[in-house]
Amino acid sequence: NLKIIAIIPARCGSKSIPDKNIQSVNGKPLIAYTIEHSLRSKHIQRTIVSTDSEYYSLIAGSFNAEVAFLRPAALALDHSTDLEVFDHALNWLKKYENYEADIVVHLRPTTPIRDIADIDGMIELLIKNKEADSIRSVVKNTETVFKMWFLNQHGYLSPVITDKRFVEGYNMPRQALPLGYVQNASIDVTRAATILKKRSMTGDKILGYVMEDNYDIDY
Repeated sequence: NLKIIAIIPARCGSKSIPDKNIQSVNGKPLIAYTIEHSLRSKHIQRTIVSTDSEYYSLIAGSFNAEVAFLRPAALALDHSTDLEVFDHALNWLKKYENYEADIVVHLRPTTPIRDIADIDGMIELLIKNKEADSIRSVVKNTETVFKMWFLNQHGYLSPVITDKRFVEGYNMPRQALPLGYVQNASIDVTRAATILKKRSMTGDKILGYVMEDNYDIDY
């Protein structure tokens, strides 16, 4: 009985590659791949694109995504946050359609390669773990965080990780240190209440879903 939607954020103001989200990749606009991933999920009931562009909305609609609204320009700036974008979308749906989602799947257009089983598996894990606020896809970090540093204005280093269990972890053999993971921005699944009530895209209790690969074109 849960209402499960996907929101695909696709603003038109990319600086590194102009109109990145609709650039042709193997004959299709980049965003089309993510729309198709969402539509193929057995759990996602609505696939919604949040964009500030009329042109983007036409492209998204041609691939069967919903574009019920245009995102305000103030929420499509370089410093606009995911929380602002998703809060706007959820509140718009409630105000104009009396529709309240339970679970929100965040799919970024910059990941044109995904396994649909991962999307459904993450949704199922979040439903099963009722205490969790969200679940985020991660990959194993190739470099241990124990050997990473901050550099202050005076040129001195301070370790990123200070853990009493691993005193001077930066001087320990890599094999003796715990494995780290980095978010790969492929799939995030969040309870709508986490966004609307906790004012967070992840909340406090974040499940990890380990993937083998990272296909984010930004990197």
